[in-house]
Order: sequence, then structure tokens, then C-alpha cells
Amino acid sequence: MIKGVGTDIVQISRLTEKIAHKVLSAKELEAYNGFNAESRKREYLAGRFAAKEALLKALPKEYRNINLTEIVIINDSEGKPRLESPSFPKMSVALSIAHERDVAIAFCVLETILE
Repeated sequence: MIKGVGTDIVQISRLTEKIAHKVLSAKELEAYNGFNAESRKREYLAGRFAAKEALLKALPKEYRNINLTEIVIINDSEGKPRLESPSFPKMSVALSIAHERDVAIAFCVLETILE
């Protein structure tokens, strides 16, 4: 059962390396710092920012005060984004992230809250 949906769009050029530590978890920062190309770093940062904002929009109000660094989004073995956060142990979330030119967009479906 769908409990919430959220979407967010970000202009990639607006985000700078200065805010990476305010947006990315330690695990995400490790991936971010592994990219050599500055353009790929910005895409990654913007995609994660958009995904976290989309997730916050999909969540019930009581979860919305969480810090962005507490939300951990990793890629699975197929490269698909997946929520891996101890802050959300009872949630089933579907995420999609895309970037094109100077725009990153993310869509989130909160499919169920497991009891």
C-alpha cells in the first residue's frame, strides 16, 4: 500500500562541495570522494540531495525533522538507489534518481510501513 510519494528537482550547478558534508552521510561521502571528475561529484551530490528531499516529502510529518546526513542512499548491485538507513528500519521505499545536463531529479514512493 502506498503511504506517500515525493519528488524533487535540483539545479546541479547550485550545489557546491561546501555543502556535501551537510547532505551526505559518511558512506555517501566515501563514494563522492571516490569520483575523479568534478562534474560527476556534482551530479552525485545533486542526485542524493534530490532523493533525500523527495523522501522527506513522502514521509509522515513525524519523520520530517531528520538531518539529511542520517538518510543513507546507496546503490545496489545493479546500480539502483536504495535506502539504507538505521533511522528508517520499518520502511519500504522505492527511489529513482536521474540527471541530465544541469538538472537532477528524484522520485520516491513510500510503499509501506512495516509493523
